Amino acid sequence: MGKNYLSAKSKYVYNKYMSKVVVVKYINSASPESLTKVQYGQLLSAGIRSVAGAKDINAAVRGLIPDGVVGMKVNCLARKANSTPVKLVEAMTQILTDAGRDDNDIVVWERTSREMKMAGFPLNAASSGCRFMGTDANAVGYSDDIYTSGEVNSRVSSILTDVVDSNINLALLKDHSIAGLSAGLKNMYGAIHNPNKYHDNNCDPFCADVSMLEPLRSKNRLTIIDAVRVQYDGGPGFVSQYIHNYGGLIISADPVAADRIGLEILERIRKRHEMRPLREVGRQVTYLDTAAKRGLGVADMSAIALEVINVNAGGRLSAGELI
Repeated sequence: MGKNYLSAKSKYVYNKYMSKVVVVKYINSASPESLTKVQYGQLLSAGIRSVAGAKDINAAVRGLIPDGVVGMKVNCLARKANSTPVKLVEAMTQILTDAGRDDNDIVVWERTSREMKMAGFPLNAASSGCRFMGTDANAVGYSDDIYTSGEVNSRVSSILTDVVDSNINLALLKDHSIAGLSAGLKNMYGAIHNPNKYHDNNCDPFCADVSMLEPLRSKNRLTIIDAVRVQYDGGPGFVSQYIHNYGGLIISADPVAADRIGLEILERIRKRHEMRPLREVGRQVTYLDTAAKRGLGVADMSAIALEVINVNAGGRLSAGELI
């Protein structure tokens, strides 16, 4: 019999960082196609400090991410063409270790080791150095328990249930041929053993229900969506003619609000490229409203505290526009 945590949603209390979303954009003479580790570090530092309301990045990390082993769930579907960038992971790892985390207490993970390797990540399950592993790695696999929330019944990656104490969702901003939007919530399909079952009705309510599963709901502490290169049509795979160089990150402790801002950016990019809204092409993103009703976060744009920060080549910060 599965464990149903949806009935306990009234006990779920937003932390003090919820509903604030920070978009940090690297501004240069031209929108960048890729960023270096240093540039990602500048964006991450500015964005995480703003989300936490802290002047010091180490204090911000300590406020957002509890002590213990930290997971970073990446998205490696499109291999090196358009997966979570290695440089982003390296920059986030540096921030965590600078804040006092042991590098072996950082676990970068995805559903398969093969996907990670093809996206450019080294594999390491050793007792030294940052760990990189797929759920299919030796002695990992999925939970024995079946977790239930709403219409989802799934086994969850043992990396999330047994290895890490908290998780950072390192997603990508993409169009999705079924869901309409692939960002933070959709990335967590890579944490369950049967994601193929949950794509009907534009993935609604399944995207919401997957992230309501324990331990996803309790261990996901921060969503960071890479929007440096946005796949605004033809996703979730890589289609080069539909790439827009946006040059930014979306950061929030509220997974729903982060995705809602991601959707706003995606729709505005589509409009700029003279493409119809997702709703008009049959890919309406209704699962965000469902997630809000489930108590997972905020989907109402008027209830989201949005800050846009520009970072220039010298690391100077200034107020920016969403697009």
